[in-house]
Amino acid sequence: MNKPDSTLFSSIPKDASDVLNSFDELVQHTLPLNSRQLYQVPENVRKLSHLLTDDRPARRVGYMNEAAALSAYIRYFMWWNLVRLTPLFAGFAGQAGALSQLKDDDVCLDCGSGPLTVPIALWLGCPELRKKKLTWYCLDLSQTALSQGEDLYTAVAARTAASTPDQQLWKIIRVKGAVGTEIKKKAAFISCANMFNELFWNAEQPLEQLVKKYSAQILSYAEPAAAVLLIEPGVPRAARFVSLFRDALIRKGFSVLAPCPHAGACPMDGRKGGKWCHFVLETDDAPSHLKKLSAAAGIPKDRASLSFVFAAKSSDAAGVPADTKKAAPEQTKQLKLRVVSDAISLHNKTTGRYSCSEMGLTLAIAPENALSSGDLVFAEAQKKPDLDRKSGAVKINL
Repeated sequence: MNKPDSTLFSSIPKDASDVLNSFDELVQHTLPLNSRQLYQVPENVRKLSHLLTDDRPARRVGYMNEAAALSAYIRYFMWWNLVRLTPLFAGFAGQAGALSQLKDDDVCLDCGSGPLTVPIALWLGCPELRKKKLTWYCLDLSQTALSQGEDLYTAVAARTAASTPDQQLWKIIRVKGAVGTEIKKKAAFISCANMFNELFWNAEQPLEQLVKKYSAQILSYAEPAAAVLLIEPGVPRAARFVSLFRDALIRKGFSVLAPCPHAGACPMDGRKGGKWCHFVLETDDAPSHLKKLSAAAGIPKDRASLSFVFAAKSSDAAGVPADTKKAAPEQTKQLKLRVVSDAISLHNKTTGRYSCSEMGLTLAIAPENALSSGDLVFAEAQKKPDLDRKSGAVKINL
């Protein structure tokens, strides 16, 4: 088979790699801890990990205002998030025009910004954006997290100045509040990363009801031709939320830029017992000090996963409900497949990976090691497709 047409996770600029590999040093220089506090970081990371996962009911709303928790978050969770997001955004820079269309004086909004993880990852992964005069409204419940995030962003920008001498430092406007808090200007780009899972995880309302509420709040911030990026952890409930949010965006006339290769119904929508759309980034090349901290905290990580949708409003966006946009298989000459799952060993040294296409759930069959999570490939669609007996997926030989 030919090489994939593209992949979600791209190589990042050298200066971005340098920043990520020495992020602990940058943090210590910008937000220094004494030796005793540094010794306590692994234990604080472990405690915060429990609060973010299996011990959520004990987590206070303002946990990011606590010095130990915020420090642990920045030195571990933020670092991992930057490792995940920077190559994703580097891929966007080459594939999704909504980022390149941002222009001087545009307003961007990052909801649940915390220590500005998304703006910093965009700065690292998309060097062309460093040359644009953007204004970022960074919205979060923790003013301390926002303040420390701005300090970190300034420190990161200082590290990239040599490689981008004409860079323009973005204007950061810190806004303390929850999603729905008013900002003064409409935004051309809106991002929400790892925010909604903290709101919906233990909510009593159905996810459908929550998506209706939160999507309306997010879109109230948007310019008429805005782009919206939603990123959540790569687990079933979060993927279900993302899939429902995707549907809401399509109904409002947005076109999906990534990861979906079509505007039809999501075949991996995270329903109970079903498959969920998420993408995995291998961590072999993660910073060695970060992996050592993971081990010291007792939470080693060999993979990082996420679920997301990136969509933009444009004048030609159809906005047709998802269930009306399926193309009949016999009318499709060439099929786009977005590879999602891990490899499944098949016969004759081939592997199958569950993929997404306008034909629904697809099983892409290819030689071993030919595909990775997030790859986008083209294939010929069969008029009489062969179905996988176990999953019902359409088999596509590449």
